[in-house]
Amino acid sequence: MALPTSPFNAAKSIAAGKSVIQLKLTPSLTGVTGVATTDLLTKTAHGLTAGRQLLYVSGTGFTGLTAGNIYYVLYVDANTFKLSATNGGAVFDFTVDGSAGVFQPVHVFEAMSLTSKIEQTLGDILVPDAAGVLRKARTWLKSQVEHFPFDTFEVKRLMDVFGGAMAGRSIGTATLWIPDPDDASGMIALKSEVDFACTVTRSGDVSYGNSDASKTSIDIESNKAGMVIWTLDSAP
Repeated sequence: MALPTSPFNAAKSIAAGKSVIQLKLTPSLTGVTGVATTDLLTKTAHGLTAGRQLLYVSGTGFTGLTAGNIYYVLYVDANTFKLSATNGGAVFDFTVDGSAGVFQPVHVFEAMSLTSKIEQTLGDILVPDAAGVLRKARTWLKSQVEHFPFDTFEVKRLMDVFGGAMAGRSIGTATLWIPDPDDASGMIALKSEVDFACTVTRSGDVSYGNSDASKTSIDIESNKAGMVIWTLDSAP
């Protein structure tokens, strides 16, 4: 499944009626070095695959790379890689050798549906009435957890999210785009606040296809204080 090209734009997916999930997960790649004459970046056992998106966080040198921008991996070998501005595109040319580079893996999923689930625990304050019987006087919210599970047919990408395993727990941030069901044009999305803190786990079983497609479910649990805020996001 083709991923959005850089700069990141979810409009095409939204127009096709799909939700888009962007995850920036830790741990980051640290201590990356780069040679400008070859545009080669080195990190022992980097674990990256071709097409993986990387957010450039910081580093010394690496002139030409922009902190906060997302680049695509061009795989070379287990310890070295190059970058491109687009998926499978030309090698990105940085002009000064780099050291102490920090890159954060970015994962983009498309889903036919995205669910918003709320787990709430309520508490009651009981007050005795005139007859001494305890009556509920007020209900208060003791705890609240917000989840965003979605199904994916890209089962092998679980290994990218969970460090080679098919299940686990990853932390990072998420940004979500969903089609607005009230917009007939299909060109307006509901967009979550950018990069809210989250925990990512596999939700339920992995169904390996026989005559059907393989699929699984991924759960995003919000770790932010308060509810995730949504805004209308007009697609170009």
